[in-house]
Amino acid sequence: MKRRKHCKKFGYLLATILILTSCQKDTFVEQTSKIDVTLVYPEIEGDYAVESITVTLKEANSGASYTVNPTDITAESIETTLPYGNYSASLEGDVKVAENDKTYKLKAYLPDITVNNAATTLSLKMFLSDPQAKFVIKEIFFTGTLTPEQKKYNGDKYFVIYNNSTDTLYADGLFIAQSTFLTTSKIAYSPDRIEEGVTSSEIIMLPGNGSDYPIYPGQEFVVANNAINHKELNPNSLDLSNAKFEIDLISSINVDNPSVPNTISLVNTMTMHIQGYKSYVIGKLPEDVSKEEFVTSSAYEFSYESGSGIPMTRQGNIIPNEYIMDAVNLSVKNGFKWLVTSPTLDIGWTYCGKMAGDSDRYGKAVIRKSLSTSNGGIQFLKDTNNSTEDFDALQIPSQK
Repeated sequence: MKRRKHCKKFGYLLATILILTSCQKDTFVEQTSKIDVTLVYPEIEGDYAVESITVTLKEANSGASYTVNPTDITAESIETTLPYGNYSASLEGDVKVAENDKTYKLKAYLPDITVNNAATTLSLKMFLSDPQAKFVIKEIFFTGTLTPEQKKYNGDKYFVIYNNSTDTLYADGLFIAQSTFLTTSKIAYSPDRIEEGVTSSEIIMLPGNGSDYPIYPGQEFVVANNAINHKELNPNSLDLSNAKFEIDLISSINVDNPSVPNTISLVNTMTMHIQGYKSYVIGKLPEDVSKEEFVTSSAYEFSYESGSGIPMTRQGNIIPNEYIMDAVNLSVKNGFKWLVTSPTLDIGWTYCGKMAGDSDRYGKAVIRKSLSTSNGGIQFLKDTNNSTEDFDALQIPSQK
């Protein structure tokens, strides 16, 4: 009899567990939203034909990606369904323009999308990107090295600039600029000019009269902080004595190699951010814009609130997007907040540190990936204006 009683109680208990489990499953049903994406095409003169469109939506927390390819590539909108979350949207496509019989990339980028309603509407404003790049940033070594005693050594930072074309280009007058804003700290600044250009407070320029420094197709050159053999001071460092140019640093950290031409400081003196919280652009001023005119006309004042709510005012210089050949957004893997360039320049970012203060970043660089090699043996580097896709992170520096 006791046995039967126990069996009966067990049956009640099992039924209760099943009911509770069923209720719990109902509670955690995944919520989804119907997504309506409006596609806004750029203004293109003359006839053109859209050849492909791909929209990718990436969830920030899980890393899950959802890809949508419209069945009608001329459609003005597409629909899909997404789980609730925080997303970024990117668009890639191809369009052939009849006027010059050239194929361009269609691109768009939209960050900070909150999906938490039954229906969500988005608008992706596309722009044209010419895949045939010229000078590009091939490598950035910004982390410095450690001495055998595990002390920081910062004098060995450098850029590698690459001629990614089939023409002879001249390094004369090329500028390199470091962003004012941090990719790890998003601020609402006013006036907001990010779609117009890149705000910088540190801009340097390579010397030359226009034809002094030819760089042939597939060739590269190094712009070093200090163009010396750093191994003589730190055996864990690099030999940069063969750099083509060296940055004219502030006097306390400048070690001049008289045989290597110095850069010109247009706006302040550049000190590369050791953790990679900033971004870099290269380009040239138009022929009818002098250095002095640019410095004066590009200066502006912006305001914002600090993290503690205190009103702040700072000075910067705006570099128009049309002056810029290449841009690379840097950050840390677990600390990225926003792109400090227009998405027309770069819709991604790369890194060496996995988190703030990551000691594993020392002695690491970001290096651009190879795309193809021509019949003449010229290597072309990947340049899709997406540093996430174009660069390999956490690489051993090329300079030894």
